[in-house]
Amino acid sequence: MIESLVRGFPGKPSHPPLTDATIGAYTVGVAMLVVGAFGVEEQQMAHGALLAIGGGLIVSVPTALTGLLDWLKIEKGTTRRTIATVHLLTMLLATAAFAVTFVTHLDGYDNGTVATYVAVIGLVAEGILTAGGYLGGTLVFHFGERVLGRRDSSAREALIPGGTEERGTTDGREEVRPQQLGGAF
Repeated sequence: MIESLVRGFPGKPSHPPLTDATIGAYTVGVAMLVVGAFGVEEQQMAHGALLAIGGGLIVSVPTALTGLLDWLKIEKGTTRRTIATVHLLTMLLATAAFAVTFVTHLDGYDNGTVATYVAVIGLVAEGILTAGGYLGGTLVFHFGERVLGRRDSSAREALIPGGTEERGTTDGREEVRPQQLGGAF
């Protein structure tokens, strides 16, 4: 029950919106580092970059947890599992690179400056993040991982968490089974 709440409901998984928050925070932080390294509002960019990247690091904890729970549900020995494993490892590397960016920028935050090498480390971290995001997108948009698929349903089924059941696998093909709402709503 708790795992289901953490993972989210079929058609409404928790991991994707958390990735949006994490990726957004990291990207804003790196953009501030780059702009600050060019001398534009350097003190404000130095402060904002550290806060944004720090926020991304904080949100990366529930993002990684929900991603790990999703990864554990992917059938072993499948192409999806292989890509998901590479995605997981790439995102861990990206998180480590953002942690390095954060630590190397602490003096810049204190001094209100952005060192060029910190912006470069941030850009490398962003590149790793982009590669990991591409792999995650492949899982969703190519393989349909945690996607219920196109279906006709009522607004109630579509909008209420738990209104549908997780898809099953038959001969490697995705199959969607409606769940009875059982008068819960």
